[in-house]
Amino acid sequence: MDRHIIHLHIPSFPIAVARAKHPELRDRPVAVAPPHSERALILSVSAEARQEGVFKGMPLVKAMKFCPGLTVLPLDHDLTAKACRVLAGVVARYTPLWEPSQPGHIYLDVTGTNRLWGKAKDAANRLRQEIKEEVRLSGTVGVASNKMVSSIASRVIQREGILDVDHGREPSFMAPLKVNVLPGIGPVRRRILLE
Repeated sequence: MDRHIIHLHIPSFPIAVARAKHPELRDRPVAVAPPHSERALILSVSAEARQEGVFKGMPLVKAMKFCPGLTVLPLDHDLTAKACRVLAGVVARYTPLWEPSQPGHIYLDVTGTNRLWGKAKDAANRLRQEIKEEVRLSGTVGVASNKMVSSIASRVIQREGILDVDHGREPSFMAPLKVNVLPGIGPVRRRILLE
């Protein structure tokens, strides 16, 4: 039996959760960083802030120079944990075989659930819609035969949607991608692989 793994990816999860609670933060450059520290590093960045040159791990002082209109939020552990619990409740309806890899990233094994949910891509679409309606969070979904390919598929999509990598098509999907999409590939290993 072919395996079907869904990877749900909600980019910049703490910011997405804050935007669900405070809609006025939408379409503005937003970052999450520890408050009251001059040497604080950015923990999460919105797409709008990324376009201004702000990135995760950047010192907050430098980020404010790159993007003077940056809205800086403290990390709200309680709100993020609550959103994770609600998200887990929605995901658990589809399969008992699911695991979070980090907040906003969840793997689901929907192998053998065709009679319940239809094809894996249909289940993924339904899951994404339910999360959008119930939790007010949107993201991307990758469907593949293993966790690595489904995770990469969910990250290479530029906008909200689903990318289904058919069984046996994994090599042709992976071949044109840059080597740094693989997990665990840092600058040193990337240079070695490219040489």
